[in-house]
Amino acid sequence: MKIVLTGAGGFVGPHLMRELCAVGHHVIAIDRTAIPEIPGGSVTGVRLDLNDRLALYDLFAAERPDAVIHAAGWSHVGKSWENPSSVFESNVINTIWLYQTACEFLPKDGVFLYISSADILGPVSPGQLPITEKHEPNPRSPYAVSKHSAEMILRVLESNGGARVIVARPFNHIGPGQSPGFVCPSFARQIAEIEAGRRDFLMHGNLTTRRDFLDVRDVARAYRMLLEQKPADPLFIIASGESHSIQSIVEMMFTIAGMTPRMKADPALFRPADISEFRGSPALLQNRTGWRPEIPLQQSLRDLLDDARAHLQLAKS
Repeated sequence: MKIVLTGAGGFVGPHLMRELCAVGHHVIAIDRTAIPEIPGGSVTGVRLDLNDRLALYDLFAAERPDAVIHAAGWSHVGKSWENPSSVFESNVINTIWLYQTACEFLPKDGVFLYISSADILGPVSPGQLPITEKHEPNPRSPYAVSKHSAEMILRVLESNGGARVIVARPFNHIGPGQSPGFVCPSFARQIAEIEAGRRDFLMHGNLTTRRDFLDVRDVARAYRMLLEQKPADPLFIIASGESHSIQSIVEMMFTIAGMTPRMKADPALFRPADISEFRGSPALLQNRTGWRPEIPLQQSLRDLLDDARAHLQLAKS
């Protein structure tokens, strides 16, 4: 297939490009910044802001893709409180324009895969776990509201004769290339700095919470399988089905590094209302596509640590 991928330069984008190219798809990779190179992959890189509607229309008219994966947009939950209007422009308005443009050029069996977020589900009680596709969203941040709003407007447009929409709600995913603003890459960076003698302790917040972590490469494979198999269901949870405490994560990373844990709590990193456990059910995704996680958590953490070390070395040179 010829597939338009937005957000190609983000965390997930390069992994998804490799996944798609590895099985022979051609990727039209869109991002506002530089497009990552995929050796041996069939990629057309396009530096384009989704606000540039004329350029976007011209691109679709020229390429006439078979499918779209919309992974671009505002992705930082905490910072979404600082500028909600920009969050909505990025995650809702641009999604509407992209979808309407795609509908003019996608074939009848074309699919628009929208990458949403499990964050829209909001707080959950232990009795509601694992979370399934039937769980009603309860967004609690401008970011989460924007992703839920985009889901809803896509459904309305689809019902009015638009192209087929599949929504993916991924839970936490980790791996090389992830910003240190997230918990696991933050730990990896700090451990790399301890190894290098640049800090004495790893600073942390609440270690008792439990989260559902997937390797980003397994997530990319799930997206590819949804796009290829086109299951009839409109919505899929992307999760491992297992949860791990943040305490166990940081201890695993110190073990991988061959170090005794050296940690200190930082009150600034504690959130006043942290959900004790957040875990999704991959049952529907597994039943419809045969997808299963393949990369062990320890390998994901090892790769994160190696990535942090490489960035530290690059910063030194």
